[in-house]
Amino acid sequence: MASSRTTSSAVPLAPPAALADGLGRVLPGWNVSWLDTTPSTNADLQQYLRRGGSGPVLMGTHAQTAGRGRAGRPWHTQPGNALLFSCGWEVFIPPARLPPLSLVAGLAACEALSGLLGSHADGALALKWPNDVQWNGAKLAGILVETVAVPARGRTGLVLGIGLNLRGAAALSRALGREIADWTQTGSHHDPVQLAAAVARSWHAAIEQYGRDGFGSFQERYARWDALYGQPVRVLDEGRTLFEGTARGVDADGKLLVEADGALRPVMVGDISVRQTAQGSP
Repeated sequence: MASSRTTSSAVPLAPPAALADGLGRVLPGWNVSWLDTTPSTNADLQQYLRRGGSGPVLMGTHAQTAGRGRAGRPWHTQPGNALLFSCGWEVFIPPARLPPLSLVAGLAACEALSGLLGSHADGALALKWPNDVQWNGAKLAGILVETVAVPARGRTGLVLGIGLNLRGAAALSRALGREIADWTQTGSHHDPVQLAAAVARSWHAAIEQYGRDGFGSFQERYARWDALYGQPVRVLDEGRTLFEGTARGVDADGKLLVEADGALRPVMVGDISVRQTAQGSP
């Protein structure tokens, strides 16, 4: 990982109406809204799709009062310190093929941010399986992918949410006891509208491709951003270590491959967590 940390002033969040207007102009055909506060944009869009709402739709907010991470863990940030939004639409993807969407969403987010940062992202931007976006080994953004039943037969409602730290990484790092990154450290001056639009477009294109081609078409692309490859890891379930080994990329179904006791063991997305061991930490 690159060790330098360039700091610049983050572009502040505009008022909700201005953000919605700006995103509406650059995302034609999308239903766009931005709120002052809401419990959870993911939950809001699940309800929207459950009631038969059409997509694609993007909903953002300056603050969430009941934000969630993976496995339903609570997630909080100070208003204005993070870019918080969710996207949703209906997909024709069978339930058995839904799990790899977490990786697809993480990969697509990395590609979108890299497109804004250019070569400056090389060696610094990475993806920790399944979908934590990192900058120089510290968490920059978290992604939550959820599904919901919709009225249309044969379809599934898909919601992808992201919380990308815009500023305040130092305080978050102290509060959580681990390194957190924010957008100021990238040196970028792209505004929140550009950030959100880039991620939304990338998500939509990637999910469409996954629906056609499956995860195999993403395997090589994932390798470029893989933060864990070659790292010693522990595979945990509710805090209990299941086994330890060395991360060896992902298979054609998006499962993390961990080399342990001379064999490759696949790890599925779910309640299982992966932690780098001390000697493997960046």
